[in-house]
Amino acid sequence: MSDVPRTLAALTPEWLSEALDTAVIDARVTPIAEGEGFMGRLARVEPIYGEGAGGPASMVAKIPTDDPGSVAIGQMLAVWEREANFYLELAPRLPVRTPQCFYAGGDADSGIFAVLLEDLSPFVGGDQIVGATPAQAEAAISWLGAFHAAESGGGDAAEMAWLPATANSPMYQGLGPMLEAVWPGFVDRFGSHTPPDTLGWVERMIPRWNECMAEQLLPITIVHADFRIDNLFFDGGTVIAIDWQSVALGEGLYDVAYFMGGSVPTDQRRATERSLVSRYGATLRARGVEVPRDDVLFDQYRRAVLVAMTVGALLMGQLDLTVNQRAVDLARVAIERMYTTGKDLAVGDLVGD
Repeated sequence: MSDVPRTLAALTPEWLSEALDTAVIDARVTPIAEGEGFMGRLARVEPIYGEGAGGPASMVAKIPTDDPGSVAIGQMLAVWEREANFYLELAPRLPVRTPQCFYAGGDADSGIFAVLLEDLSPFVGGDQIVGATPAQAEAAISWLGAFHAAESGGGDAAEMAWLPATANSPMYQGLGPMLEAVWPGFVDRFGSHTPPDTLGWVERMIPRWNECMAEQLLPITIVHADFRIDNLFFDGGTVIAIDWQSVALGEGLYDVAYFMGGSVPTDQRRATERSLVSRYGATLRARGVEVPRDDVLFDQYRRAVLVAMTVGALLMGQLDLTVNQRAVDLARVAIERMYTTGKDLAVGDLVGD
């Protein structure tokens, strides 16, 4: 197989022919502007097939960024390899909807991988800045319950060497010093968008990063780890989740807290938060997962919100503010919502001295 494309111009008919194992004689490649993100780029690819050949009329190509700093982080965290392996090994066995994958491959030595995915443009995409509607939030939480139940306890996924565990892998344990290093930049950029006291809570969490990541209150499972409304499409009441670069083994409540805190408008979250956490618990129980009663589960959810606030500082503290304006606006809204969630839930009580 030819080298993985590093630019959209490299999505040539020759490369597509190899990737799709069919004859592509031409292709229209259109950048997806909102797909210009921190770790990769997206383009809609419309192939023209040779005589007797065929394949999808349209698909989405996802290739790594060419920004040197982001490439170094992506290689360290194996984000592109994780996503490719997810589509190859995990997606086919899950009881939830993910995009159909037409190609996933790359080079393990360099960590550079690419995927060709189902074009989901016919469906309704979420919007992080607007936030999830009540119906979208309910559907997303139910999706998470079914997703987490599928590999509760680790399942066969625990044997997949490429899938890191947030609790004990060197990859995640090594993020503590990075969090400490980016914290001043996070405060400088986003501190004015956080409620009083919340920065102090997270600052006290930084020395406890490893301890925090190691603590598991529910059975370990597969976590999406970037489960937000921008990464969801809706086919009627069916959720389709994209962007699997951060998939890992961890605690499912993190996905719940990350979604609720960052993607649900604040007033709506305040009105529906307890019922949605209860919905999550009920979905797990219906699939045979042992879950504590709702009041205990909600306290565990509060702790997950505190973890999500800390991870948010790690992610946004190293944000390249030149990526595009929407990315910056998205980060600001997500931080405002997440840290307001922490304030509403008084998660500072969980930090200790």
